[in-house]
Amino acid sequence: MDQAAYILRENTGTSGLLESARAAVALLAEHDIPHLIVGGVAVQEHGYSRVTIDVDIVVPDVLEAVEFLTASLTGPFFRVPGVQDRVEDRRNGVFIDLLPAGKVLKHGCKIPFPQPTAVAEKFQIISLEDLISLKLDSWAGSPVRRHKDKTDVIELIKYRNLPRDLALNPAIRALYLETWDALQNEK
Repeated sequence: MDQAAYILRENTGTSGLLESARAAVALLAEHDIPHLIVGGVAVQEHGYSRVTIDVDIVVPDVLEAVEFLTASLTGPFFRVPGVQDRVEDRRNGVFIDLLPAGKVLKHGCKIPFPQPTAVAEKFQIISLEDLISLKLDSWAGSPVRRHKDKTDVIELIKYRNLPRDLALNPAIRALYLETWDALQNEK
């Protein structure tokens, strides 16, 4: 069992999360839709084990991806009523949130999601630099509601021993330096 699967099964009670992610990625690949895994699963893949209850996937066209994921009435996914960009795995209740490539998460954010290029049945994980850039941008836009994003960055810096000069999006560079310096001052 891979480390992420062990973490999810043993620590969070969401043993179906990776199963749902794999099924979603496989269906996207069947329809030639490239993807990038972001969010909590990507944080885990980059070395910080933390609880997550959904799967965040960046795709070029959210509505097209939802359509393909939910096309089969007997398939694993169905549309979540009233939500355009979320599907649910009927086998285990895991949500898959589809995010728009080239667009920002919400009003006030500055960094758009990267454009996925690879069509693959295996997880395509966002780069560490892009993940940290998105996490800090999300936190800056909603520091109280998105406090876990800042925590993810802090933990990744600590666990990965990241350098101060990590190549990040210039829009959040100052936030990263402030965070990195604060961690060094606490040693």
